[in-house]
Amino acid sequence: MSDEPRDDIPEDPTDVRFVGPATAEALASAGITVESILGKAVSYRQLVEAGINPGVATKIRREHSLAWTLSGSTDADLGRRSDQVRGLQDGERAWVAASTGDWESAEASAASEAEADGSGEAEAAEAAWRERSSPDPVTEVPGVTEGDADQLAKAGITSVRSLATSNPETVADVLGLDVEVVEEWRTAASERS
Repeated sequence: MSDEPRDDIPEDPTDVRFVGPATAEALASAGITVESILGKAVSYRQLVEAGINPGVATKIRREHSLAWTLSGSTDADLGRRSDQVRGLQDGERAWVAASTGDWESAEASAASEAEADGSGEAEAAEAAWRERSSPDPVTEVPGVTEGDADQLAKAGITSVRSLATSNPETVADVLGLDVEVVEEWRTAASERS
């Protein structure tokens, strides 16, 4: 953030994307300026505390890359957010909830300890996580050969999950394949995923 005055700041707060009259009024009541939003000197939490609708505050936060909070996060806050994020496994959810405090120095300390004893546990854990997280290739579906996989990749279907959620008629039409074959692949992929 620069100390120089910005000349691109709109005078009317409603000229800022996602700021309507009610939001502009709440911002003014809380003493939050357009310059503080554009300068990233305000957080999502401050917007909500100022009385901004959480959905609108989320849009403003995303549009202007604002932080969730400018003060240190609490265990409860990260725990609550980890519960709200979809798609996390239990271990990932626990990791997010436990990620408060001075984790950067703790992580650096753990990494230097791993280097000192040569165990490389952090690298092994990351490699294992990446392997579990990678999508299953479409060739793991019974009946799908390497050639079929190359053909399916032309339609953007490269994983078991993408095949399981595809529209067989569209895929067959786009790739010039027999719709019944694509339906069989999709059924097999659905059973596998």
